[in-house]
Amino acid sequence: MAAIKPPPGFENSFLDIETIPAGRRFGRIYASAFPDPLGHGKTPSRFSDPRRRDPGRRFAVVYLGDTLKVCFLEAVLRDRRDGLVGDLPIEEKEIYTRRYAEIETIASLRVIDLRADHAIRMGVPTDVTKSSRQTLARAWSLAFHQHRSMPDGIIYPSRLNGHTNLAIFDRAIPKLSAVRVVPLIGAPGLATVINDLRVSLVDNI
Repeated sequence: MAAIKPPPGFENSFLDIETIPAGRRFGRIYASAFPDPLGHGKTPSRFSDPRRRDPGRRFAVVYLGDTLKVCFLEAVLRDRRDGLVGDLPIEEKEIYTRRYAEIETIASLRVIDLRADHAIRMGVPTDVTKSSRQTLARAWSLAFHQHRSMPDGIIYPSRLNGHTNLAIFDRAIPKLSAVRVVPLIGAPGLATVINDLRVSLVDNI
């Protein structure tokens, strides 16, 4: 089946918008080498800007998760368990070289809702969030970013465990604040997450 990209005139179409009030907290796992827990670049990712030949106009995206588990899945584990049974060994340095930040909304966010049947209502293909076809997701992200309603980002279910993720466009990052940052190894609940996902930490692989 061919990938269905945003149709002409999508910028004027109906969107399901969810408003996230100020004071909500989410999580983010990021590399300790970067000092800013809300730092962002324009490297390829699920909802990154696909316009490779126009760097001056490209937007960046910051990803957040509503649980430590989904943050760990999206930032560390990803698809590494595919086809692998039993415990999954991960080098300890992958944990010790990351931090976990609690990110709070300091102003309300208006995000496009791709959860439940909202995507269907808007005509957005389910592959945008439920498959690994990132080229398609990027095309739709660009269409969302350019929509006349000027959304702050996207709220969507993780394809890995269904928990809620946010992809926040860089224009809305001033609406976020890092309220607590700890080494990932010290994040409350990490041991439970590692046990649940059957991950074992090893010195070297």
